Amino acid sequence: MEPNNDAAQFSQHHSHRPRRSRHSRHSRPKIWGLSVALLFVLVILFITFLYTGLRIKELSSRADTVQAQIFLKEKEIAELKSSLAQSKDEMDKLIKDRLPTAMKLVPDKVLAVNTDFIKNIVFTEVKPDGAKQYEYKLVVENHSHKIIIPKFRLLIFDKYGLQIGMDQVLSGEELGPGESRSYSSKVDFFIKEDPAYFYVSSAIPSGAKRLQSLLNSQPH
Repeated sequence: MEPNNDAAQFSQHHSHRPRRSRHSRHSRPKIWGLSVALLFVLVILFITFLYTGLRIKELSSRADTVQAQIFLKEKEIAELKSSLAQSKDEMDKLIKDRLPTAMKLVPDKVLAVNTDFIKNIVFTEVKPDGAKQYEYKLVVENHSHKIIIPKFRLLIFDKYGLQIGMDQVLSGEELGPGESRSYSSKVDFFIKEDPAYFYVSSAIPSGAKRLQSLLNSQPH
């Protein structure tokens, strides 16, 4: 009986070996396939990370360049603003030297004059026919103790100090002590430029008085 048992064990031992060998042969291709797929994925990820890093570096370099250009432009703009402000101050000083009594013309604002009997003036921009025009309202007040006849001359200048318009009142109604009156009229421009300064005075040149006298003496 013992030889038969040994034979059975030998037969059983040899019957299991082929099955393990077939399983091993089938597993190896799967492992290689998975390894190749994993390697391929890793290569793709590496290439993706490398491209993304290079792209981020390129965009960061461009952003730095643009930021540097913006900084230079802002610096240039600041320098231009400073230069413009300095030029404007120099121009204002030049105008002030040429026209020491001239004042800045600001539309729709009461501008105090307080010279002689002239109290204040207001300029208004109007466009009746699409063309820009300026009207003014001037207030006079008699601070003296005698009756006066207000007369005044208004001169308008551009930003360079060139006279571009004027108006004047050479005859008017009497104004008693403590009384005030307003005059409204349109500025006559003989040069089409934007007004920047004005000068108003109660001193009328003699030539203007003679011209007004000749006009009044002519028969109507």
